Amino acid sequence: MRRLVMLVLCLFAPGSAIRAQGKFPPDSFTNLKVLPKNIDQRTLISTMRGFALALGVRCTYCHVGPEGAPLDSLNFASDDKRTKRTARVMLDMVSHINEEHLADVPDRPVPHVVVRCATCHRGLARPRLLDDELALVLADSGLAVVVRRYRALRERYYGSGAFDFGEIVLNDLARVEQRAGRTDNAIGLFSLNAEFNPRSAFIPAALGDAYLQKGDTARAIASYRAALAKDSTQGLARTRINELTGRRPARP
Repeated sequence: MRRLVMLVLCLFAPGSAIRAQGKFPPDSFTNLKVLPKNIDQRTLISTMRGFALALGVRCTYCHVGPEGAPLDSLNFASDDKRTKRTARVMLDMVSHINEEHLADVPDRPVPHVVVRCATCHRGLARPRLLDDELALVLADSGLAVVVRRYRALRERYYGSGAFDFGEIVLNDLARVEQRAGRTDNAIGLFSLNAEFNPRSAFIPAALGDAYLQKGDTARAIASYRAALAKDSTQGLARTRINELTGRRPARP
């Protein structure tokens, strides 16, 4: 039972500065550099639990010791891990934002909105936005890998708030690729987006533009028609069809 309690606490307490003394929680704390040196036991553990939830990590993300080990065997006081040293910088940054920068906001409404770890991290240890994450993968590994990455992220994080899986993110990334002349990437991204947003009329219209840029007139026309089928007010799609088929627009 004691081991089970320790493992549960480890899941929720990755950032404390508690010294490994063969006892958890210990009677005293060491190496506190940002948190108050007189912080009480309950407040410190609660603070660490908040860090863990905000970053989606466990004790050994910041502290020295094997994953899954009892808490009394971890070296909480050690500064060997870069992540722990980085956490101190992040805490200092949050303090400056809340106590100095936000304090200067004119006519600041009450209750005050404050910055917390979860404000940026949203359950992620490295809080990148989805478009940044996908752009990096796309540049490094290509379209097939970024499609798999998107599916995996969506499967794991959809509904959690960690990433924005709305239609605009993939559309914007596809436009970037299109403007750069990487038309196949744009088509692949628009097609992926259409799979998860089947009611969107904008995506097939944009896909039509990408096919047209590639010189695939037949698929461009089909995409424009798909856009009109979803939304008959898509005037640009109708214009494109008329231009590509040689039809004159109907008179009002």
